[in-house]
Amino acid sequence: MKKKLVRYLLPALLIVVAAVFSLLRFYHKTGKPPLNLLLITLDTTRADRLGCYGDKQAVTPVLDALALSGILFENCQSPVPLTLPAHCSLFTGRWPIGHGVRNNGSYKLNEAEKTLAEELEAAGYDTVAIVAAYVLKSKFGLAQGFNLYDDRFAYEEKAGNIDAEIPADRVYDKFRIWLGLGHKKPFFLWVHFYDAHKPYAPPPAYLPAAGGDAYRGEVAYVDSYIGRMIVDLKEHRLFERTLIVVVGDHGEAFGEHGEKGHGIFCYDESLRVPLILANPFLIKKPARVVRPASLVDVVPTVLEMLGVAAAETWQGKSQVAAMAAGVKEDSRPLYFESMYGRELKNWAPLTGLIKGGFKYISLPQAELYDLKNDPAEKDNLFFKKNILSRQMDRELAAFISERWAAGKPSAPTALSAEDKAKLAALGYVSGFAPAGISAAGVDPKTGIGYEARFSDMSAALDRGETARVEAEALRLRDETAGLKLSLAYLMLDYVYKRTRQWDKLEANLRRACELFKDTPGQVMIFRINLLEFYLANGRLNSAEALAKAMLRSDPEKIRVLEVLGEICEKRRDWPGALDWYSQANRSESNNATLTKKKISLLLKTGDKQAALAASETLLQSADGASDSELLFSTAMLAFETGDSGRSEALLLRLCEIQPTAQRWFDYALVLGRNGKFIQAIAVMEKALATTPNDLDAERLQAANKALRVWKSRQR
Repeated sequence: MKKKLVRYLLPALLIVVAAVFSLLRFYHKTGKPPLNLLLITLDTTRADRLGCYGDKQAVTPVLDALALSGILFENCQSPVPLTLPAHCSLFTGRWPIGHGVRNNGSYKLNEAEKTLAEELEAAGYDTVAIVAAYVLKSKFGLAQGFNLYDDRFAYEEKAGNIDAEIPADRVYDKFRIWLGLGHKKPFFLWVHFYDAHKPYAPPPAYLPAAGGDAYRGEVAYVDSYIGRMIVDLKEHRLFERTLIVVVGDHGEAFGEHGEKGHGIFCYDESLRVPLILANPFLIKKPARVVRPASLVDVVPTVLEMLGVAAAETWQGKSQVAAMAAGVKEDSRPLYFESMYGRELKNWAPLTGLIKGGFKYISLPQAELYDLKNDPAEKDNLFFKKNILSRQMDRELAAFISERWAAGKPSAPTALSAEDKAKLAALGYVSGFAPAGISAAGVDPKTGIGYEARFSDMSAALDRGETARVEAEALRLRDETAGLKLSLAYLMLDYVYKRTRQWDKLEANLRRACELFKDTPGQVMIFRINLLEFYLANGRLNSAEALAKAMLRSDPEKIRVLEVLGEICEKRRDWPGALDWYSQANRSESNNATLTKKKISLLLKTGDKQAALAASETLLQSADGASDSELLFSTAMLAFETGDSGRSEALLLRLCEIQPTAQRWFDYALVLGRNGKFIQAIAVMEKALATTPNDLDAERLQAANKALRVWKSRQR
């Protein structure tokens, strides 16, 4: 028996010993306890919009001070200009083609991937995340390794709203509350700020100092709250014991190459991000590192600085030696990509390499830039330096093929047809491919021209020029018929909704669904629109059939699950509706709207205990605790299920939030039913004396009758 117990406990014991040993390595090496790690990610933040990176208009004193006392990387590159894939690379130390997450919203990080949080959790750290945007919700896979992953956004959050976010002040409030809990173990805390993302709308107080520039105002807003975080760390005597890492996930374009925003192109404005490391104990000599680095280098660098041993699953490279020695050159290639255009617009995929001061972008109209002499990437040297272009094209193919194509890597000069197919599947298209646009798709530089026409049509539609816009959209549809582009169909959808031409709207959507059926990124929007059209017009059978077909390709699509619940409700099929809403709620457990729908259906199916349990869970959130409607319904549920004490407590809380005659009336009735007549009399008299009084005639009569009864029982 003892031998069996030892065999059972030994693996777990070894894990604990390994974690303790990892922490003790740092202690014995430095004579001090292990350092904490605070990782701050700045969404959509360009390096050149911070003062420490040379922007004289920036209002970033906190980040500038951190950079002045720490290590600043002048040339840190994101491998992808999209939030979720970039963060996956940051946390795994692997390129997007390695971890497989290529876009927002439609991918989930594989559980087999090893993240920074998992490494530090195994080393004995308390791991906590506070994220500010829907695209980083736990269901997309980044929660692995975190003991707490706070991805709560808007309380009444629209189901599946990919634009849901919270501002810096709410992120800071969560940080402050967590910090005040006290910490017995070293911690790894990841705090994500999303404010610099579109739309740029900082609090007005941050605009004047930023010269009226809303984007700079957003960055200044975030900087101020990072400053508050640092003050709090110092007050808790944690600042010197915490390695602070501030890094951007990607940048933002302001029209330098025709793009406003991010995701389409991979020029410097979209890929160059800030990377700052600060800690007075570890960093005795501040420095600026010129050597190119990538987000994939953060994991190995941080683990080495913390003294945490880990299995090297990453594809990045520790920069600790470069930080110390000031090494300027690095012969390794830095990979980058954007699959946004391919997946959402059927454009050619974009991949590329930065190496030896040159940047190669593989597209049907390929590009080569000399970054030293042309940092703005205006002079395309693809034809002028054709030999170098060919060399970097082969290196790019080899970079992808040798690492991620199945089977043994082939020589890049002699790829088989099968290898080429695998490379195409991974998103690589040679700039020297003879097939050109027809095989690879529209070059984004051409595609963005179509985007401009779409924007012009949108503006004309807003002016009421529906006939002209419909004609232009039909011309664009015919003109791009062989390219399978969705813009014309989207515009026609807008036109037919505006003009209420329902037959044309349905025909356009059905045609688009058929045309784009093999391109999931494009077809989903048309299927959703067609689904909403069927639902709004009472065509429940058509809506149900389409929704179930959509679930076969995306079983966790929240809006589709919600629509199926609504269909069942319209049919008065309460158990069916409950099942669909429950499925949706499992994917978004913090979504109050979905939880309330589930509670409503539990009541309709007669399961009051389950409805009460779900209501109580919702009340535990900060917003739920002040939701008057929820407090009242939960109080009534508690009373009906026999917990009159809980009902009384909830109604008292409700009266504190809403001290109206109606609320005092409800509270008094429960007190009376609980036999607390003296309290009930005082509260009911308060209800009657409240001005203005919102009790109707029936309740006034009931209040006076209750007072007579309760007073008679006191005699």
